[in-house]
Amino acid sequence: MPLSAARSALAAALVAAAACSGGSRDGGAVGRAQEMPGGAAPPASEPGERGAGRARGAGGDAGPAAPPREPIALVMDRAALDEVARAGGRFDALVTPAGLASIRKVVAAEVAAVRRADPRAGVGVRGNAHRLFDTGWLERGRLELVAVVPRLDRIPFSGDRCGELHLLYRLAYTAEVSGEAVSSRLPMTVAVILSGEPAAAGQERCRAAAAAWMAPPGLAGAELGAWLAAGPLGGALVAARVAEVRINLQIVRWPSAVRPDLGGHAEYLMRSFWPGRGGALVPRWLENTPDARRIARDPALRARLLAWLGRPESLDAIEEGTALLPEELSAERAVSVTPRGLSRRANRPFRQILSPADVAGLPLAGRQVIGSPEALLRRLDDMSCAGCHQSRTIAGFHLLGEDGPEVAPGNALAVAISPHMAAEVRRRAALTAALAAGGPGELARPMAERAPGEPGESGARCGLGDPGFASWTCAEGLVCVAIDAPADDHAVGVCLPPEASRVGEPCEIGALRPHADPHRDRVARRRARPCETGVCNGNKVGFPAGMCTASCDELPDGAACGVIALLTPFNNCLARRTPFPRCLAEHVAPAGLRACSAERPCREDYICARAPSGEGTCIPPYFLFQLRVDGHP
Repeated sequence: MPLSAARSALAAALVAAAACSGGSRDGGAVGRAQEMPGGAAPPASEPGERGAGRARGAGGDAGPAAPPREPIALVMDRAALDEVARAGGRFDALVTPAGLASIRKVVAAEVAAVRRADPRAGVGVRGNAHRLFDTGWLERGRLELVAVVPRLDRIPFSGDRCGELHLLYRLAYTAEVSGEAVSSRLPMTVAVILSGEPAAAGQERCRAAAAAWMAPPGLAGAELGAWLAAGPLGGALVAARVAEVRINLQIVRWPSAVRPDLGGHAEYLMRSFWPGRGGALVPRWLENTPDARRIARDPALRARLLAWLGRPESLDAIEEGTALLPEELSAERAVSVTPRGLSRRANRPFRQILSPADVAGLPLAGRQVIGSPEALLRRLDDMSCAGCHQSRTIAGFHLLGEDGPEVAPGNALAVAISPHMAAEVRRRAALTAALAAGGPGELARPMAERAPGEPGESGARCGLGDPGFASWTCAEGLVCVAIDAPADDHAVGVCLPPEASRVGEPCEIGALRPHADPHRDRVARRRARPCETGVCNGNKVGFPAGMCTASCDELPDGAACGVIALLTPFNNCLARRTPFPRCLAEHVAPAGLRACSAERPCREDYICARAPSGEGTCIPPYFLFQLRVDGHP
């Protein structure tokens, strides 16, 4: 993919075929820097040569300029991933059967604990108000490689290494239902984290490691995969380089009929493992995620947390997003919940144990990210596992892998990365280019909820008056509305038109009453917000905060014709063990929905799904079969 194609680092490169618009095997899903922020110079023609840019011919004459290389920050090209898998990137080539057994044991124990605590929870649709993850899929299913993610931005966390290399896998299956073969992915990812290359001495310690990820222009498909295997992945795809394994899975889902005030409820389990003896994996603590219950019960631990926050070096690192919470304060597990993002107290472990008054005496004035007590606490939660995975995500995920053209439109993502991940790909690509050119690079990470310089379009998070969010403004013609914002946490709202909502925007809103136990969260008083056109689909039918829809016969600007599952007939169809592709085909209705792409993301709690036309349309995530634990055979 040439640089000229790039104003879509996410629309053409990350999104081209299934990652963003529907997907072919060879349609590149490679994140490359399209333009260097801040006017940075383009990378050298050859890694390690700053400004040379010309090949010498006979007699020393200058030849034609070599095309500039492109920094790679994300690979989702399915044909390229096949080559990487063959070169040693398969899950079972890096994680032993004993390691997978360790994961199964932990997940089984977690699911059993949910079942014991909740008599309404069980596997499947029929007879279960609360639907559990089926642990049998960890034996019957397969883990597909869906992304290769170089993480040079992890240099601050990797000691004497140049960051990390992440291989992301998605749980999937093929099964027979009523004589028909059906396939789907499931809401579970496994990240295998490989240690980065050793850092060199001196100022340019990671220049060579970054230069390895500067690709010749135009590579795609199997050719790209072969280049990766022979280049930056050469020697890296070995079990000895595995430093950590992380899992994220939807452990239980409550449909909207059970939680009509929230538009449904789902919980995502996050655990981390280190390699142990004999290939086993050992549970370890989670990065920047406090053990809120333990700290709340232990005044000494709470005092240590406040002491850590009070250090100037800690505040500097929190501002930059490079802080690391001491292990003694960290949790071994986290559960994030949807919908409603950081309005849910379960997604804010620091806010569960600290109030703005607890940190009001810290020197925060003048800081850009943590310029107020509210902003400091939100930044801390943004750095936690639960907070990050519920900030501008695809349900509880930032990256799910592209769907091929063989996936039915009712079960296919049009955009396979979250809006936060899209911004991160641009940032990481620019960092790679800067390091490869011998510069220091910018290692500070912006907030996941909103990156600097974003214009505050409809659905963006915005400040409601707290000085720490003064830069979170709305675009012209929009105002900041207090959707979901709890009474004790009234700092951040959502950008919307001042009067009526357009297609895809909220139409049934109210303040959330949060609780550390997410089962006790409530939106007690919901109020209608008029739709400019069409009708409001409310919370009780699965649309968090409601969503305005139009008729496909009279589509307004910014809308496209998509489909909405008819939930009761669809669920009844699944309960009869009808193959889900047939249920999807027979129990949907056309509707005018907000059109979406990688460059025009959906609002929080909605995803960009592939419509039958191939366009992207915004719908609730659990209308997509692959993003719910229930109904699978």
